[in-house]
Amino acid sequence: MSRPTVCVLSGGLGGARLARALVAEGIDDRTSFVTNVGDDLEVDGLLVCPDTDAVLYALAGCFDEDRGWGVRDDTFTADGEFPWFHIGERDREYQAARAKLLGRGLSLGEAVRGVAEELGVRATLAPVTDFPVRTFVMTERGAVAWQDWLVRDGARPEPCSVEYRGTASAAASAVALGAMRDADVLLIAPSSPVASIAPILAIPGVVDAIVSRPRPAIVISPHVARRPPTAPRDIDRARVRGALLRAKGVAHEPAAIAAWYRDIAGVFVLDPIDTPEAPAVAAVGLEVLVAPASLTTAAGLRQLVRALTAP
Repeated sequence: MSRPTVCVLSGGLGGARLARALVAEGIDDRTSFVTNVGDDLEVDGLLVCPDTDAVLYALAGCFDEDRGWGVRDDTFTADGEFPWFHIGERDREYQAARAKLLGRGLSLGEAVRGVAEELGVRATLAPVTDFPVRTFVMTERGAVAWQDWLVRDGARPEPCSVEYRGTASAAASAVALGAMRDADVLLIAPSSPVASIAPILAIPGVVDAIVSRPRPAIVISPHVARRPPTAPRDIDRARVRGALLRAKGVAHEPAAIAAWYRDIAGVFVLDPIDTPEAPAVAAVGLEVLVAPASLTTAAGLRQLVRALTAP
């Protein structure tokens, strides 16, 4: 596998950071991203796909890494249906372009790939399903749509449970299934297990495609236990990730997260600083690979990609 094909299951920021590394390594043209659609929503008549778009912009070289979402150097206004959900003007242009393709009868995946082609993206983008699936958070106040809870309410109060509505009647896209089955390397990005990866796994056919592969899936740990995040965006994401894991009865620690993935994966990537966690991860039945997992530096990202795609 001198130039392996790669498939990445991802949410937004974790997937975007991994996308940048794959571009830097020059293997984005052999990479597919299967993205979460559970956090999609309609704003001002446009379908917004935050996780898919984060990966799209990273692959196109215009992702705003400082914010952790959207287009770099975008401009914003306070107008709109949901003034608490900020969408930049360039972001809206790309969403409007996708809306035109959807209006011509294309599926979500086809429309996403159409915009990606216009942006010069070489990787294949595949929203996991073309069907509407939406994540809801159950709190003491009742059911709250994902973006309402996360953005409008600041991820409060603490979630009691999480639902992925629409999965029972959804079907995984053929492009997504083919990418998962055929790739030499299948990676699960360090995205939130509950918010980003679980909605993908909940789509009928996805788990079967993963476990039927000849090579095991590789999970990049979303949590570096011995290096607390310092950037505000990462601190906030860690807080939300931990709260969602608790709602599923999973401790916010590498070994517990590894155990949550063990039915679909064979390898768990630990950051070097978390090497002491390796015996606990191995004890749940996953092989441990030590490589930079925090995805916060360009050098670490490229080192991780090289480790994961080495022959």
